[in-house]
Amino acid sequence: MERPNHSHLIVFLFCLLVFMNRPGMARDGDTGYTSFQNLIYKAYIESRMSLWENTLAAMETEYRQHPGELLLYDILLAKYGLTGYYLGVNDNSAAREVLSSAQNYLDILESAGGWEAEAATFRAAFNGFRIGLRPWLGVRLGPQSQSLVNAAISQKPDYPHAWIEKGNIMYYAPAIFGGSKTKAIEYYQQALALMGQHLQNNHRWLYLSTLVSLATAYEETGQTDLAIQMLEKALEAEPGFVWVKDELLPELKAKQSYN
Repeated sequence: MERPNHSHLIVFLFCLLVFMNRPGMARDGDTGYTSFQNLIYKAYIESRMSLWENTLAAMETEYRQHPGELLLYDILLAKYGLTGYYLGVNDNSAAREVLSSAQNYLDILESAGGWEAEAATFRAAFNGFRIGLRPWLGVRLGPQSQSLVNAAISQKPDYPHAWIEKGNIMYYAPAIFGGSKTKAIEYYQQALALMGQHLQNNHRWLYLSTLVSLATAYEETGQTDLAIQMLEKALEAEPGFVWVKDELLPELKAKQSYN
């Protein structure tokens, strides 16, 4: 994936901000700032992290001018995805930077009423990122993350992101500490079922990401056919999903043929 500094994207996002600040610009009361959400989704399916980064910067600018909890949630979701990406490409320095700034936004969300489940889920996820950066923190932060996710699910059982993080905890935790990829599969399935009932616009990329996580868990447990099915399902939902279309699915099918 290419890195930022594309001037045409910056100009485009600046123009978008100007347009959004015009009187009468509709802001979706259920899903926040739809234009930003669509750009994040486009960045995800096209593997264009420069677009993701520039969109996030524009979202933060908008938030400073017009703070609101819906946009605050979307910023945290974007920082969550970006931190995960950086960790995945071993850019730990960038991951730490994004994670540090995300914490400031999380503190604000935690102080807002009515966002307890979402805030707990983000804190659990951020703990997981910190464990990825410093594995020795797992002894303390692992159980804390589990408690946070369980509290989030108790407060809001239909919140899919909480189930995703419960799955991530099970997937990444060593078996000696209660980790189980089989359990992870169950929780990813629950998250997908909830998103299937009502998929918020800002969760569209998260839905695709969870299908990939489920496929990975299937592969890790020797269920290659099911893993392929999940990747094919992702392409059915989004035929332009570059990462799956050009990398993950061909590689998994080749591996299946070889075996």
